[in-house]
Amino acid sequence: MTQPPPPKAIVFSRDVLPILRPSCMGCHSGPTPASGYGMDTMAKLLAGGRHGAAIVPSKGAQSNLLRYCNGELKPKMPPSGALDKVQLGTLKRWIDEGAKVDSLVAATPSPLAPARRGENKEIPLVPPAGRGMGGLAIAPVTALALSPDGKTLAVGGYRVVRLMDPLTGELQKTLTGCTDQVQSLAWEPNGQRLAAAGGVPGASGEVAIFALANGKVEKKLTGHTDVVVSVTWRSGTDEIATGSLDKTAALWNVATGQRLRLLKDHADTVLTVAYSPSGEFLATASADRTAKLYRTRDGVRVAALNAHQDAIVRLAFSPDSKRLVTGSADKTVRIWSVKDGPIENPDATQYEPEALTACAFSPDNQRLFWVSASRKIKVFAANGRDYQQEFSDATDWVTSLAATADGKTLIAGTLDGKLFLWDLTTRKFLRSIESRAK
Repeated sequence: MTQPPPPKAIVFSRDVLPILRPSCMGCHSGPTPASGYGMDTMAKLLAGGRHGAAIVPSKGAQSNLLRYCNGELKPKMPPSGALDKVQLGTLKRWIDEGAKVDSLVAATPSPLAPARRGENKEIPLVPPAGRGMGGLAIAPVTALALSPDGKTLAVGGYRVVRLMDPLTGELQKTLTGCTDQVQSLAWEPNGQRLAAAGGVPGASGEVAIFALANGKVEKKLTGHTDVVVSVTWRSGTDEIATGSLDKTAALWNVATGQRLRLLKDHADTVLTVAYSPSGEFLATASADRTAKLYRTRDGVRVAALNAHQDAIVRLAFSPDSKRLVTGSADKTVRIWSVKDGPIENPDATQYEPEALTACAFSPDNQRLFWVSASRKIKVFAANGRDYQQEFSDATDWVTSLAATADGKTLIAGTLDGKLFLWDLTTRKFLRSIESRAK
């Protein structure tokens, strides 16, 4: 009797990558991957995150990647929907056969997985944009910033910034010239220029300065040795501050393009930076679990905020500069009173079921918003103590929050390329707008 031929060996680029890309890589990529587990490169994919090794070659049943996906470990992954038996079987076979990665690019080249050219650099597994309805690429929203007059919403995506009407979603202009994914946006306080932060992972960071009069890149600030993930503009000056994956923060003169100062006070990635609206203080926060507060007139560090137990991924000042909120992967939000001196304890602490992904104050200083990986946006009074409401309409992780100048509308940007709008007066969901790559 003729024996059936043995099954073909699993090929990562052909069989496994198409499973991981749509199901896992939206959360497990970028500067702050969920649970510290990134899938951007082969080394990260195999190494795992805060919960230990993700893959034990030749031992699929002992590999956390498979154990989370089949529900043996909680929470079951991916949260967007369980993998089917065939997909789980493919993952297990790939690991059992040694978890070999033949290529970091899809086996059949397509617009969804463009190869990046470079000198012996690992090619990211995550494509720059997903594929939407009608074949038009959906652009994940990775940064939001409302103009000082509240009339224009800047939306960061892959290599572009889209300027939109914050209420209708009408596209006003597309700014091009960014090297890679736009990680953070900051308006010049007079609204004439816009800073867009990003860079090439593992190679360099940059901030593109756009002149809004003509929509062109006025200059690029370079010097960081890894991606710039946060940028902030100091009121009434030509000074901006940046935070980078290279574990440093830096101060820059936009007019000259020169770096004024390099801050090396953090032991890990600087994930977020913010100037107080008054311009008196600069706050930086890091994966080292701490936030630092500097006095801007002389650059002296006046406080270190040490209450968090995991990476601080977001921070924001209140419009009156009296409060600072910090959001962390430790599933807490802490609200601090800002002063020119040591700060021992937060005024308030709120707890979330998942790691924080975004936080913001309303421009009218009446509300404080935050959201975790649970996708539920919480609305509190600006003191961080008094709960008001929550919204749960977002269909993917919320990366950014912004409220209109009148404090009546809340806007959220998500990884699946959408903007969500809510009326804060009626407490009703208004609409969603899909951000599509042109």
